[in-house]
Order: sequence, then structure tokens, then C-alpha cells
Amino acid sequence: MRRTFALAAFTALMLVGLPTALQAAAVTGFSYQMPKLSAPDPGLTRYLQQDRAKLYREYAALFTDPDFADQDFSSFEQATSWTVDSAAPGLVVLVGGQSSYTGGAHGYAFLRALIWDKATGAAIPFAGLFSNASAVRSVLTASYCRALDKERFVRRGEPTPVDDMFGGCPDLLKDATVYPTKLVYGKYSRIAISLAPYVAGPYAEGSYDLEIVIPKGLKQLAKPQYQALFPG
Repeated sequence: MRRTFALAAFTALMLVGLPTALQAAAVTGFSYQMPKLSAPDPGLTRYLQQDRAKLYREYAALFTDPDFADQDFSSFEQATSWTVDSAAPGLVVLVGGQSSYTGGAHGYAFLRALIWDKATGAAIPFAGLFSNASAVRSVLTASYCRALDKERFVRRGEPTPVDDMFGGCPDLLKDATVYPTKLVYGKYSRIAISLAPYVAGPYAEGSYDLEIVIPKGLKQLAKPQYQALFPG
């Protein structure tokens, strides 16, 4: 017992004597807001708790990283806030705003989406709603690119050449956050598309958040269990 106490005391003294930069800094600036669900869903809650734990571990690791020893952690932050975008029969769509600052000239913020299948108790990507991702890309890309070019014109005041650094149309299913939205009589009426800073434009332009009308032909591409959620 005395030996254990003496060892603990010695360790404490050693830590006090260490330079401040080598001591572990207290983790501050982390927040994670759960969505307000209309009905309890243990599977979804567990998924979000695991997501929170993962984000916290990654963020907290910075506070003990030797490469960040000279940083002012008081300005660091990692914030996530989930809300329910829509709740359809069998599906819940959550939208989460996520922002972070871990040093440098500016922070970074982007939109996350979570499509939760209540029957399987699992998260699925947007493409997972359909039987053929390539066909979905073909059906939606034209409308999506037109909406993006229109918004770029509004922000920039002139058309942007396709060969410009931020003039192309990023891949819908690889580079964007995509989810169905705007339920009308139990069916989705829009596809929401969010492009984070640097994906479709420079940081100063922020994210591009677009919506397109669900075109004809998309319903036929949906997997059988999801077809009733799309018009057509």
C-alpha cells in the first residue's frame, strides 16, 4: 500500500515538473447534439452514440499529439448537430451540420446525412436505395449540374468555364452528400444535394446546398421496399 502511494506521489511530482507542452491538455470544445426522434429507436440511438464516440476519439487524440504541443487548444472545436429531416414509412433521414477548427487560417464546416432503414436497423447510403447506382447517376446528373451551374452564376455573376478549377460538375454519388427530402403525401418530392467547401467552389463560397425535383424514371430504379416512397 505504501509502495503504491509512493509511486503515485512520485508520478504526480514528475508530471508537475514537466514542461506544459508535454502535459496532456484537457479536451475542450467538443459537442454532439442528438436528434429529437418522434419515437424511440434503440438501433439508431446506438449508431449515433458510436458515431459520437468515434468523433470524440479522433478529436481528443489531437490534445496529446506531439505535433500539436505548441497549439492553443482553447480555440479548437468539434461540433455536430443532428436534426430529423424527414420520417417516412420505413425510413428516417437525419441531417447533421458538422464543423471543426483545429488550427490554421479557418475552420471547416459541411453537411452530413444519415438515411436509416428502420426495418433492417442499419444506415444506408443514398445509392443503397436503388438497384443500379450508375443508372441513378445518369437520371439525376443533368438536373443536378444545371442547378449547380445556376447557383454558381448567382454567386459569381458570370458563367464559369467547364475547364475552370471550380467549373466542372463533381460526381453526384462520390463527391456530394445526397438524400431524399420534402415528403408530400408520403412520397419524397426532392433530392437534396450538398457540396462541401472546396468541392464545387473555393472556401470563400462556402458549401453548395441544392435541391432538384425527382425526375420520372427514378422510382423504377428504387429497390422494391423503397419504391412506394418515390413519385411516378
